[in-house]
Amino acid sequence: MLPAMVMAEPAAVNAATKQTFSIPAGQLDTALQSLASSANVMLVFTPEQVKGASSAGLRGTYSVQQAFDKLLAGSGLRAENNAGSYYLLPVTAAPAAKNNKNAKGNDELLVPELSVVGGLSDSVYAGRSTLKKEDVDRVQADNVAALLDKLPGVNMAGSPRPGGQSLNIWGMGRTEDVKIVLDGAPKGFEKYRQGSVFIEPELIKQIDVDKGPHNLMDGNGGFGGTINIQTKDAGDLLKPGENLGGMLKYGYHTNDKQGIYSGALYGRTEDGSADGLLYVNKRDGGNIKRPDGTRFLYSKNDQATYLLKTNLYFNDSQTLTLAAMRSDSSGWQPFAAKRDEMAVPSQADINKYGWDEAWRRLLVYRDQTDENYSIKWNIAPADKPWLDLTVSYANSKTKQHDERSPLASTASYLGSLGNESWVTYTDNQIDINNKSRFSTGPLDHKVTVGVRWHENKRDTLMYYPIQKKNPSYNYGYFQPYYMPAGKAETRSLYLEDAVTYGSLTVTPGVRYDRVTNTGQPNVAPRFNDPDPLAGHDYSSVTYQGFSPHLGAIWQATPHVSLFADVSRTWRAPVIDEQYEVQSIASNVPGTSRDLKKETIDGVRLGAIWDYNNLMQDQDSLQVRTTLFRNRGKNEIFYRRGVLCESKTCNAPLSNYRNLPGYTIQGMEIESFYDSQNVFGSLSYSTMRGQRDTSPRDPWSGKTWIAEIPPTTAHAMLGVKVPRWEMKLGWTGDFVRKQDREPTQGDPMAIFWALPTTKGYVLQGLFASWQPSQLPGFEARVTVDNLFNTNYYPYLGEAVSGVGRDFKFSIMQRF
Repeated sequence: MLPAMVMAEPAAVNAATKQTFSIPAGQLDTALQSLASSANVMLVFTPEQVKGASSAGLRGTYSVQQAFDKLLAGSGLRAENNAGSYYLLPVTAAPAAKNNKNAKGNDELLVPELSVVGGLSDSVYAGRSTLKKEDVDRVQADNVAALLDKLPGVNMAGSPRPGGQSLNIWGMGRTEDVKIVLDGAPKGFEKYRQGSVFIEPELIKQIDVDKGPHNLMDGNGGFGGTINIQTKDAGDLLKPGENLGGMLKYGYHTNDKQGIYSGALYGRTEDGSADGLLYVNKRDGGNIKRPDGTRFLYSKNDQATYLLKTNLYFNDSQTLTLAAMRSDSSGWQPFAAKRDEMAVPSQADINKYGWDEAWRRLLVYRDQTDENYSIKWNIAPADKPWLDLTVSYANSKTKQHDERSPLASTASYLGSLGNESWVTYTDNQIDINNKSRFSTGPLDHKVTVGVRWHENKRDTLMYYPIQKKNPSYNYGYFQPYYMPAGKAETRSLYLEDAVTYGSLTVTPGVRYDRVTNTGQPNVAPRFNDPDPLAGHDYSSVTYQGFSPHLGAIWQATPHVSLFADVSRTWRAPVIDEQYEVQSIASNVPGTSRDLKKETIDGVRLGAIWDYNNLMQDQDSLQVRTTLFRNRGKNEIFYRRGVLCESKTCNAPLSNYRNLPGYTIQGMEIESFYDSQNVFGSLSYSTMRGQRDTSPRDPWSGKTWIAEIPPTTAHAMLGVKVPRWEMKLGWTGDFVRKQDREPTQGDPMAIFWALPTTKGYVLQGLFASWQPSQLPGFEARVTVDNLFNTNYYPYLGEAVSGVGRDFKFSIMQRF
């Protein structure tokens, strides 16, 4: 009994302490979860209790109990505080007692802070995986990909080097197959041999991962899934009862001797009509150490990130959110961030140039800037359930400038963007959508209708000095022929209706996309040859089509929900696929204007179990099992190997072609347990994927898909020690060997295979301490690869893993 009594004391203090809330009008369940998150309390309720209910929002300074009372006024519900947790009960129900097993709510759905289930309002939410602030803080990841690697079905690809990470979801790892969205802004970077995500983990509040092609809002592409990242707000850092505050945080990682420095200022107005946050983060690390004690040479991390964010609450129904983020990094690096070993300079070069300059001749000095801006306006009057209108605009830009040493070779870097390069990827997006709620007889509807415009623009230029006197290469300045410039413009319409009858919700929907790709002619005549046999045609190509989706979720019992999704969608070629060329002297010189749309049919079936008071009072267990199958056709792929079916090919041949198809199927399990003294999680994922033919020879037999990750399990077990005001625990990552490769079906498909890997187990520890005698103070310790296991992640393409790393952080809010 002592742990329960001790844990209840801080909650009782917080319940009596007044704080300022700014919760906009809208759905009651969303408002309740926002209040619980802001107040840092546990909330117990079922979807049935609040189904179809709306809220007028809440703005002002209240105690937690007063805030719940005001938010629930007129709803027929009340929030009952019991041992630090709040239970949603009918106003006529008796108070929930800790030992009253029959009290309404004690055996219902518990929504803990670290729930593995995004929600149960429709099948898309039911299949969503969520990482919240506590997960982000516990892992203390160096990059977003390492953080997401802890989720089943999501894997980091690439290398541990700064900027060397990309993501793989359900066996799909191309950048165009995984959408990344930051505060509503799409991130569309896919430079040759570089990573695709550069977001600072310290700024993240929550990450939602939709796996597969089932979220109708995502539109063209995103076959693997979508990663939505939300940055922190002032409300995430303000202490109860305060309107102005600050934060200082210092972290240290022993592996690369990295220092992480963070500071923030934040506040809100007295009446809660506005809040704001300024957050600054700086990373300064050395070379990363492998388990064998050697280091990734030139893997230093030097990055500064700035976040400015504000919310304006014009009234209870209108909110305007503005966010701006910028990251800057620079330093000497290998051109390919996705690599392990580096070629070392020869002794002759060391003697000639000296040690430092001999190394720099093999590197680039990279200046990188990543910017993100977004603005979102929402109006949702409580008395107008048919109006929940959101208008948003977002801009994202990533720039890299690489420059080699003036003493570097002038003849060796045609395939790696020359001796100097300028690359900029820019995304602009406007989205307007409205959600309407109404009923027709026994059916409740939530209709979403929207329009979207999205432009992805790629600007590229390289300097190849050996050709500075050659007019066919434009005197050395030209677009890389393997990474052309151009833009893709997408116009979209989407319509979806979530129809609820009793405990069943069926969600039919359809989306229409029209994509126009326009290439930028190369300034080098060699790669912009007017000869028809070269096939250098950079003019526009348009693709259009519909993407239907049908989802369903049924709460079969108070503890079991079943969900399913069936989707068909497509993607157009990206600029690189459509407009990559080679010179007329090659076998495949032309742009790929005749590519068909790549399509995918996805099916997902799942079940969710929710139990409370399972092994002790006020504990909760959530388990989600998912089976999936994705069937792709007309896969857009390089034309290499066997170039055409007949011995005589019709010239000119394009760089890309459509392969017949592929199938990826698998299963994953996610579970989470929480109680007053013990918490933990266990996940498992396994999958397999095959192409109908070899990627080398489309007229041959089946081959394994190289990008399928091995079977993996992640475990976490922790305890809460109220007497010490600590949480501590253990983590384990169990990875099977991966021995399936394309060469087993086509021995000549070596170029399309990844090296097979052995299985391995990684273990870690974590602890956090928040002493009540030091208000606002928090200390954390995380240990990765506790036993310094030597391992090679399969999707790392023969790149070593990271050695043991002790991570420390201390934070003080004031």
